[in-house]
Amino acid sequence: MNRKNVITIIMTLVLGMALTGQIFTQTKLGPRTESFFKTFSSGTYHMKTATLAAGVNTEMELFIKGDMVATTMSSQGETVKTIIRDNKAYMIMEQMKMIMITPSQGIASTGAINTAGISFTGSGTAVFAGKNLPYEEYADNNSIKSQFFIDGNRLAGIRNISSAAGTFDMVISVLDQNVPDSVFNIPASGYMVQDMSNIKF
Repeated sequence: MNRKNVITIIMTLVLGMALTGQIFTQTKLGPRTESFFKTFSSGTYHMKTATLAAGVNTEMELFIKGDMVATTMSSQGETVKTIIRDNKAYMIMEQMKMIMITPSQGIASTGAINTAGISFTGSGTAVFAGKNLPYEEYADNNSIKSQFFIDGNRLAGIRNISSAAGTFDMVISVLDQNVPDSVFNIPASGYMVQDMSNIKF
């Protein structure tokens, strides 16, 4: 798989995973997942995940604080970091020593998602990451389902199910509220900068 394809997969997962981990604003929550949703809705949290999609294993680290978002995605030797702040999205490609700056529309919505229409639909038990675990399920008006798996007192991961994108599991290894301001810093030198922030998409 060439570098362009890997980066495309990484960026697709950046958006997909970040959307998964955002605030669910419906009033009814499952009893097992309510405490985790309070962490998401606090507006400050840190999460580390691993996902296998399209035969590619991708690791992600996500930091959110207010309207700032930082994600680092690593897959097949490629690493892409995206920082959203000040109404701009900074895509930092370490191997290429390049920073691409774009308007934050679309990507910035990962910090505050309108999830009207998403509702708690029930619970069950299924095999997730090699364990038989309980889950609570949520669905939206497009019949996209997210199953939140619980292992003891921690959120083990999320299984996303949709007719368009299929099914993929996001295994969560860390979920806390340790978010230092330094993760949102943009490199000041040593990178070629491509600024497209004034382009209207």
